Amino acid sequence: MATTTLQRKPLVKVPESDISELIERNKFTLIGRVTNPAIQKTRALVDFFLQHWNVIGKITGRDLGPTLFQFGFETEKDLKTILSKAPFHFKKWMIIIQRWEPIVSDTFPNRIPFWVNIHGIPLHYWNDQTIDAIGPILGHIETKEADKARLQVSVNGLQPLIMKMDLQLPSKDVVEIEMEYEYLQKHCFLCKSLCHEADDCPNHDILRQARDERRNLGISQQNTLDNIEDGKRRQNDRKRARQHQSSHHGGARWTNYRREVGHEYHRHPSPVRRNDTGKSSETGFAENKRRYEDMSFSRHHSPPHRRSSTPIGTHERVSSSLNSLARSHQSVDRSQ
Repeated sequence: MATTTLQRKPLVKVPESDISELIERNKFTLIGRVTNPAIQKTRALVDFFLQHWNVIGKITGRDLGPTLFQFGFETEKDLKTILSKAPFHFKKWMIIIQRWEPIVSDTFPNRIPFWVNIHGIPLHYWNDQTIDAIGPILGHIETKEADKARLQVSVNGLQPLIMKMDLQLPSKDVVEIEMEYEYLQKHCFLCKSLCHEADDCPNHDILRQARDERRNLGISQQNTLDNIEDGKRRQNDRKRARQHQSSHHGGARWTNYRREVGHEYHRHPSPVRRNDTGKSSETGFAENKRRYEDMSFSRHHSPPHRRSSTPIGTHERVSSSLNSLARSHQSVDRSQ
C-alpha cells in the first residue's frame, strides 16, 4: 500500500543587508487588519478609504492579502490626522490600524483605541485612583477623564473585549461595573470577540442560553443593535425615496407646467388703484371696458344649447363696478 508523506517547507536564509533606507521610506506608513475577512475585503476597503480620507498630501494604499493592508502618507501630520479619527470600521465590522513598526509578528497590528464609559462606579470614587486601577485591565491607558468615569484605552482587537468586571472598593464592598465602548460595531454577543458573530462563535453551544436571553444584553451590545437598526432604516428610507421620485416623475412635469402657467398669469396688469395717475386710470378703464365687452360678446354669441356658467346677476355687478370706476376716473381727472 502506497503511503503519502507531507512535503516539508523549504527554509530560505536571507543574508545580512542594510535596511535603514527601507525603514526610512516606510516611516509614514499605517498597517491595518480586518477583523472579519469573510465580510471585509481588503481591496474594497483600500479603495473606500482612499476616496474618503481627506489630508493635505497624497495617500497611497494597497492590500497585503486577505487580512492585511497598508496606507502611505507624505507627512507626519497627515498620518497623525488619520490616526486621530480612530476607531475605524468597514462593512459594520471593526478594523485595526496602527503605525508601522519594523517588527516581525503574526499578531501585528492588533491595537484599537476606544473611548470607554464606565458604568456602576459610585460617585464618590470617580477619581484618578479608580480609573488607574480599571484601565490596565482593559488595555493601555491613552487619556482619562476621571470626573466623567471615562477613559481612552488601546485594547487588543484580537482578544475578546471585557464588558463587565467586579470592583472592590476600599470599604471591601464589591460592585459590578460595565464598560460601554464608543463607536463599537458588530461583534460576538457571546464571547465578545470582534472577529465573528454569535452564530459562528466556537462557544455557541456553551453560551446558547445567554444568547437567547436578550434581557441580559449589555450596554455595548444594545448600542450595536441600535446602530445596525438605524443603518437599515436609513438605507430603506433612501430606497423608498428613490422609488417615490421615479414613480412620480410625471407629477414633477405637471408641477413645472403649473408654475409656468402661474408665471404667465402674473404678467397681466394689476387692478387700477385710486391713487394711480390719470394715464394709468385711463389705461385701466379701457382695459376693463374691453374685458367687459369681450365677456358680453362671448355670452351673446355662445351656442344656444350650452348654458352660461356665469351666475345670474354677475353682469349687473360688473356693470355697476364699471360705472363706479368711471366716476372714480372723472374724479381723478378733476383733481388734476
